[in-house]
Amino acid sequence: METQQRVQQFRTPMDSLSSLASSFFSLPSSPSSAQQGSTFLLLPLPLAAARALSVLRRLLLLATHAFIALVFMLLSVLAPNPPPTLPPRAEPGSSPESSRTCAAGRALGHVLAVACRLPVSSRKYDLVRGLAERLLDDNLRAEAAAVNRAALAAAFARALRRLERAAAGGGHWWPGTERAVRAGVRWLRRSASLAASSMEDEEGFGGGPAAEKLAAELLWIGTKMAECGAARDAVAQFGAAARLGCRAMVAEPTLQVSLLQLAVFLFKYANSSEFEQSTGGKAADKGAAAEQRMAMLRSWLPLLCRGSNGTDAPVLSSRERSEMVGVLEDLIDKLSWEQQEEILALWLHHFASCPDTDWPNLETCFTRWYTKSRRLLAQCDLLAE
Repeated sequence: METQQRVQQFRTPMDSLSSLASSFFSLPSSPSSAQQGSTFLLLPLPLAAARALSVLRRLLLLATHAFIALVFMLLSVLAPNPPPTLPPRAEPGSSPESSRTCAAGRALGHVLAVACRLPVSSRKYDLVRGLAERLLDDNLRAEAAAVNRAALAAAFARALRRLERAAAGGGHWWPGTERAVRAGVRWLRRSASLAASSMEDEEGFGGGPAAEKLAAELLWIGTKMAECGAARDAVAQFGAAARLGCRAMVAEPTLQVSLLQLAVFLFKYANSSEFEQSTGGKAADKGAAAEQRMAMLRSWLPLLCRGSNGTDAPVLSSRERSEMVGVLEDLIDKLSWEQQEEILALWLHHFASCPDTDWPNLETCFTRWYTKSRRLLAQCDLLAE
């Protein structure tokens, strides 16, 4: 009879974790209870070990997070607060005319910076955005386009840097660890006296704008730069943002749509006559323009191959797609022979790797380049003979 009871106890399922813990720490009150407790401990040994390891792992993660948070908390308390940043003032030796010009540029820069940092949901955003629009238009009417060019170029660069940080996003952290790491990064910035960049902190104005808002802001700034003849700076800066172009490949569809619209706008300008005229006819400027076109194609042609569908509708209409294919073909034809080979190979790789879209189809451009390459090969063979 006793043997059958023990066999029946072996078939009993394991109790909950609370009963297991109580069995660990409770003292037996009688020999019979001691016998049952020892039997219980021996029965589910593999499952009990697995649960114990899981509990120990969670405790270790919790202790690690608490240690990191405590260290960064102590560092943030011991670090001195950075001095408040003040708007730059005119130098004492500057002339009144240059001082007034610099003051106008600085004031416009402040307005553009605040418009970039304010979220669209803020009730002050429309007010600041409207103020920026009026100042830019007044400068154009007053023949002060140089003020617009300088302020807009700085605003474009600032928004592009913030978009790169926003598109990077946060990795897969342990629960709660990201806040501690961000606190430590803020302490390191303060200890390094980075007060000049405090205006660009992502936590300004209650958390900072979203990445989609920053991309839309860049498109607006780019159109304003085109109005005052400074869109070439936008092409150069956007083409140099190769890291942002790589991150855009795996970004959210809404962010891809905004970046694609900005890329299409700047591609069209890079192929326009205004872009050609901005070189001034100098050989050095023409070489720089060719490098800027090449950088735009390297950084953003992959996004065109992968992000043209949009979230619920195509980003571009059929007419715009056809027009954009012509723009890309013209841009590629303006490159050197080796650069054309590099860009067409890049297009073929990403175009073939994306099964969701057939745009942009540069097969005609690729075939034309290959035909010319074959002719050059035949000419080289004739010369060799």
